[in-house]
Amino acid sequence: MKVGLEFSPIMVLVLLLSFLGISFFVGMLIHSSFMYEDKQNLKRDSKKAWVLSMTVGVGIVGRMFLYGYYVNSL
Repeated sequence: MKVGLEFSPIMVLVLLLSFLGISFFVGMLIHSSFMYEDKQNLKRDSKKAWVLSMTVGVGIVGRMFLYGYYVNSL
């Protein structure tokens, strides 16, 4: 009996692209909230705020993916 892979290469690719896409849009939501609502004294083209927002987006989505994987494995 042949045992299949837990993650096929195409599945890993889809997960990676999904992760990056969702992280980008969460980062954009945080960036727009941070730049236009909370911090009126920052420049609109601030690279520091953009990097911070994308990092927070990756962190939030990363925790969601890890939690989903953990719950699915129970």
